[in-house]
Amino acid sequence: MFAWIWTNILYNPILNICLSLYHLLGDNLGIAIIIIAIIFRLLLLPLVKNQMEMTRKMAALKPQLDDLQKKYGNNKEKLAQEQMKLYKKAKYNPFGCLGSFIPQILIILVLFQVIKNIAASNLNGIYPFINNWISGGQEITINTKFLGLELTNVFMQLENKFSVEGIPYLVIALLAGVSQYFMTKFTRLMQNPELKKEEKKPKKKKEEELSPEALQESINKSTAFILPAMTAYFAIKMPIFLGIYWIAQSIASIIQYMILDWDKTKKGTQNLLSIFKKKKEIEEKKNKQEEKRSS
Repeated sequence: MFAWIWTNILYNPILNICLSLYHLLGDNLGIAIIIIAIIFRLLLLPLVKNQMEMTRKMAALKPQLDDLQKKYGNNKEKLAQEQMKLYKKAKYNPFGCLGSFIPQILIILVLFQVIKNIAASNLNGIYPFINNWISGGQEITINTKFLGLELTNVFMQLENKFSVEGIPYLVIALLAGVSQYFMTKFTRLMQNPELKKEEKKPKKKKEEELSPEALQESINKSTAFILPAMTAYFAIKMPIFLGIYWIAQSIASIIQYMILDWDKTKKGTQNLLSIFKKKKEIEEKKNKQEEKRSS
């Protein structure tokens, strides 16, 4: 059953979409991969909207959760029961973020197999009408070059890794991690435009369990560093087309969040600009004071 779903619902459609885009874009596999990243972000739009809704609900529930923590802090079982009642009443799912994360992992796994097979000229699964449209039913030859780079090359497997030919592969792998970090940081900041530097809180004892909302916040903070590091690591170890895909997906994600929640994005951007403006004014005052002292 799973094999049939993998082949007919996931692999074959993505293979044919990729080949169609490749043909439409002048036999350019790199651009086809970028467009696929954008398409998949659009397909995940409902899940992303749901995740954003869960974030808003968590912010609204925080005062009530704090009250429950004070009231039932010494009774973990009762606290958990009351929290679940509150979540159910507000229709909040503490693990709603997994709804958009799991499909992204599946897409990456399928895309990896698709591009790997395309590069090996293994086009089993191509629809006959797609084959006729691209080559009139003849054998299809795929160009796997993009910007002078071989999309199937792996940086760690190159003979001359730090040569002129090898450095671009490393740069793309590192950019994949950097773009992931920027995307995570940006979306977190834009969704919390009033976010201030948090005061240091005393560490909880090992035997104390984190509440679901505290656990989610801890996961969000860890994700800001762990995911980019993992992305860069895998991009170095995997074919470079995955790095290109991750970069395109990160940029598309930023644009997606901006469009979905433009009011908060605008407010967050204005706050950032005001911070930079204040810093600039402080620096200008310091420079003027130094000039007066020197004169």
